[in-house]
Amino acid sequence: MASRFLKDMERGAVTVNPVTPADEERARAIIYQYDDKDFSLTDAISFAVMERLGIRQAFSFDRHFTQYGLTVLTPEQF
Repeated sequence: MASRFLKDMERGAVTVNPVTPADEERARAIIYQYDDKDFSLTDAISFAVMERLGIRQAFSFDRHFTQYGLTVLTPEQF
């Protein structure tokens, strides 16, 4: 599975958006702002990158995306 994903990336089938220092700073701010949640740094960086890119929907099984206010898509919606 991982090798297929990497090969798809190499062929340009996946767009990779690198995390910026501003994304890391925003992620820390998210964690501090939502200290009542158990967001991981990975969650918060995902939220920061999604904000920067204007993405409001995620395909995820992680409840944190919903807690953050994003629309979580399910397999049934595809």
